[in-house]
Amino acid sequence: MSDDRMWREWSQSAKQSVREKYPFHLEKFEQEVLTKIQREKHRRRWQVTSWAAGVAVAATLFFQIAQPFDGSLWGLTGAERGQKVFEWVKPDEGFMHALKNGYPILPEVKLEKDGFVYQIRDAMVDHRRITFTLLISGEKMEEIARIPDESKRSDMLYGSLRVDLGELNEVGHAPKDFQLIDGVHYLIIKPNYRIDDKKMREFMNQTKPVLPVQIVDMRKKEADEVVAKLLLPLPRSVTGAEKAIQPDAEVDAVLETDSLLTRLKVNQIIASPTIMEAELEATLQDGFELYRLENVKLVDGNGKEYPAMDDRINENLEQVRDGTANRVQGSDKYTMQFMPSLFFEDTPGKLALRFDEVSANKSIKESFVLDLNAKYPQSIPFGKKQKLNIEKAYYDKGKLFIVIPNKAPEDINLRVEGQYYKNFMIAKNLETVSIVFEVPKQDTYKVEMSGLEFERFALDGVIPITK
Repeated sequence: MSDDRMWREWSQSAKQSVREKYPFHLEKFEQEVLTKIQREKHRRRWQVTSWAAGVAVAATLFFQIAQPFDGSLWGLTGAERGQKVFEWVKPDEGFMHALKNGYPILPEVKLEKDGFVYQIRDAMVDHRRITFTLLISGEKMEEIARIPDESKRSDMLYGSLRVDLGELNEVGHAPKDFQLIDGVHYLIIKPNYRIDDKKMREFMNQTKPVLPVQIVDMRKKEADEVVAKLLLPLPRSVTGAEKAIQPDAEVDAVLETDSLLTRLKVNQIIASPTIMEAELEATLQDGFELYRLENVKLVDGNGKEYPAMDDRINENLEQVRDGTANRVQGSDKYTMQFMPSLFFEDTPGKLALRFDEVSANKSIKESFVLDLNAKYPQSIPFGKKQKLNIEKAYYDKGKLFIVIPNKAPEDINLRVEGQYYKNFMIAKNLETVSIVFEVPKQDTYKVEMSGLEFERFALDGVIPITK
């Protein structure tokens, strides 16, 4: 079968899929977030924050909270809960705009393996984003649904599987939902990923690119295991879709200020079918880096707004360097994403980037001497605004205990004599948290503190892009 014929048939299948109303509904449950946070907290060094302690407490109470939030999540039996009426949640504005302009939803891909049925539906892909719905059902899923222990069942459903894209780097989320639809239990996963555009470009430049969607079992002790791989072919309409919007030569696309942010420049905007990505170059004082532009948007001459998908600067930070490869102090490149995209329209006149507030942060490191014979409580300053509050410190059975209040969050990481914490314990009254270090017994200890210092200030930011 020729490529053109194959994609024509896929196109017809996609149109039919769009006309149908998919019989399921997705929710972003806090359970997945809590599970992820707990897992990460065990892997990482201690971070002094009541939020982390609160998460540990919330985990013990979650089964009481989750039931009223959505009764269908735990212990589905059909007879007890009844079958819900499900409706397809529309894609975000960027994908909907592309869909209205004829951009394709890729047809369904299905795989049956080891008692499970895997289905990919409503997939949309461009150079910078991918979203799709993964349905997992089958005989094995019915066995999981019959497990009487809610904790064990939820762990198998929510804590065991993840979805990745092979060697492609992705950032985003994949909320999960467990639903009973027409007598069949489904684990529904809805990935919405931002993709490394350079890696994706390399991938799409292949003769017949096929996107590998991998389902990974994270419960293996030695290494994560790929338990299923679904191959999603990408048509030419996907692989060749983007355009660049450069600032007009007559326009100075630079904002100069006398604030902490001294300079902000728009280098270019890349419009893909589902999203626009702007490259910004910023210069800040005193070692700060740009963190957030509040209420940021692109605005055309008619007042139409293209809001940012997330006003936080993403992690694709690139240090600006001069001709000798030395870093230009305080100057970095960032990217932000906006939607809907101008890919399908002519670039409007008087396009400008607007925002009204700036947040910046910088890494700070300080240290102090912890004296077990000193009087407590104590407050240790950290940076210009934060402080580490210590209720007491003591040594017992080969371990050092630093006890802090379980109050407002402080982003402070601690090391004692070069060692990260080994454990932490929350008091029964929930008022304090004890951080435990396995270090030799001494009268004094060197404690290193590290974290971020934030600054936030209003700024009427307007940067013209086209005149």
